[in-house]
This record gives sequence, structure tokens and C-alpha cells, in this order.
Amino acid sequence: KILMVKEKFIIDSDTNCLLLAWPSIYRKKIFWRDLIKIYYKLISIIISNGYHIILIHHENVNIENEIELIDKKFSDINSNYKSNISFHEYDFDDIWIRDYGPKLTKSGIARLIFNGYGEKYFHKNDSLFFNYLMQKYPRNNNDMFNNIVIEGGNIINSSKDCILNINPIIMHNQLSSNSIKNKTKELFEQYMDGDYHLIDIQELTGDDTDGHIDNLVRFKNDTTLLYMSTNEKDHPDYELLKNLEKQLGKLIKNSNNINDMIPIDHNYQDVVRNRNGSILPFSYLNFIMIGDLIIFPVNLNTDIQKKKDLEELFPDKNIYFIESSALLNEFGSLHCCSNNFVI
Repeated sequence: KILMVKEKFIIDSDTNCLLLAWPSIYRKKIFWRDLIKIYYKLISIIISNGYHIILIHHENVNIENEIELIDKKFSDINSNYKSNISFHEYDFDDIWIRDYGPKLTKSGIARLIFNGYGEKYFHKNDSLFFNYLMQKYPRNNNDMFNNIVIEGGNIINSSKDCILNINPIIMHNQLSSNSIKNKTKELFEQYMDGDYHLIDIQELTGDDTDGHIDNLVRFKNDTTLLYMSTNEKDHPDYELLKNLEKQLGKLIKNSNNINDMIPIDHNYQDVVRNRNGSILPFSYLNFIMIGDLIIFPVNLNTDIQKKKDLEELFPDKNIYFIESSALLNEFGSLHCCSNNFVI
């Protein structure tokens, strides 16, 4: 349909459902059981708080059997769990459903073009997932993103503003910075109601999305940003995060609505490595927000004080923590592997 009125993105706290792609494609990996633990805990939190999960799985995958590998059952969460989980079969290519799934708007849903992060990965089925979802959950849709690749993990929004990191957009569209700025300007001025902002930051060490913004900056509310920071010069992303801080300071000065920014400290103990010693892209900013819940990723070194600091950011929310290192082995975290939805 042709969009006749300007759109607004829905904020995550106004959603009541999460899309998840069950990670059985990694069942031969050494961290497979740890992935099951992460997904089981995430599903437990969502449905035990009365929200819904749409769980996408491959053909012939028996999820109940697979969670028995960690001595769990869905019925342990809730005897009536089937009313809170919808199971759908689809041959997806990867679990990062934030990026190839939908982007919710006030009038319905926006289709995102997905090209495997600039053709890095096979993505044919992922790029067609939107069509499958619309068959299952039909609603008004539009193609405002029809001539530019912007993944869902590179869009954050409040009810008034939207922020994107331009570096992944340049890389995944293989266009110049000026071309991307012009396309983005046209898209938001033509289709979107509200302000938009661009930052220009390289990717965190170990991040293969070329710098998705959901690791770097998130909205606390309409007026306040949370951002990844460090004061430790031996942190591998020290210079990058200082650059981020400067750019956000300028953004706020030019903003009509955003007037504050809060650093989320990452010290050297928060640097996560895989078994080979390579640095993985851990960030506390890659949290899930749904309804009155906030679910933070943590690592094995996250201490009690850090958790208290994170809890104090959202005194009106129910806060949960999930140790998410296994997800990082595939270069994403909680926000990346989920997608907010409304049913």
C-alpha cells in the first residue's frame, strides 16, 4: 500500500510479544546447551509475566525434546504455556530475527530489506521471512525501506525520535556517505513523523554487523539516552566509545526532545572472549524491553553492584538478567536474537 500519512515506530514497552528463532542450527556447536539455557530462560521470563512468544523453528525440530537436554520442560514454567507460545515452522537461515524481522509502526508494520549484512552470509530465506509472517499475522504494511538496507538492530526509537548509525548503512548498501544521507533524509522526511538523527561510529571489536546501534545507544525514555562507555584505556573500544560520547553530546545539543545521556560503564572485566581468545561484542545496551520488563545481558564477570546500577536505571520496570556469553559466540546478544511484536 502507498503510505498516505506519516508513520511512527512503536516503542518496545508498548509491545506484548517477542519473536524468537529457535537456535537449533547451532546444535553441533560446543555452546549448544548454553544457547538452550539462554532461550529457555528468556521464554520463561516472557510467558511467566503474561506476555507472548512467537517461536519460529525448522522442520522436524522438536523443541520440547531439545530443552530436555538441560533437564527442563515448558510445563515447568506454566502448565498452560501453550496459550503463551505460538509455534511456527520456517526454514530461516540465522537466528538474528531483529534484523530480518518486521519493524512495527503505529499503522501496522514496515518491511525491512535484508541482504546478509552486505552479502556476508546466505540470507535468501531470511529475506523472505517478512512475507511468511504477514501470512500468519496479516496487517497493514508498507515499503518505506524499499530502496535502502537498514536492519532492525540499527534502528532505535523513542516515541519522538529515531537514531541510526550510518556506518552499517554505508557498508551494507555499498554507497557513499552522501548517498546514504540523502536516502535517509528522503525516507524519514517523506514517511516518518518525528525527528531522526545519524551517528557515525565504527563497529565494536568482534562485531560483524559493522556497528549496529543497539550495542551502542538505547533510549531510556523520550528525553534520555543510555550509551556504552568506558574510562579504562585498556578496554579495546576505549577510543571508539569516547568518540561515541562526543557525537551524542552534539546530537543532544541539536535535539528538540533529547536532553540527557547516561553512561553505562564497561570495564575491562566486561571484555568477553571466546575459547580461542578472540574478543566478542559484549554490551549491556543490548537489552530487551517489552511491556514492563527489561532483560539485560550479563557476562560471567558481571558483579552484584553492576546489576544494582542497571536496576536503578529503570525503577518502574521488572528487571531480569541473563548470562549471554553463548550468544556472543555468534556475534549477537539478547536484543539481536529477538524482535518485538504485537498480537
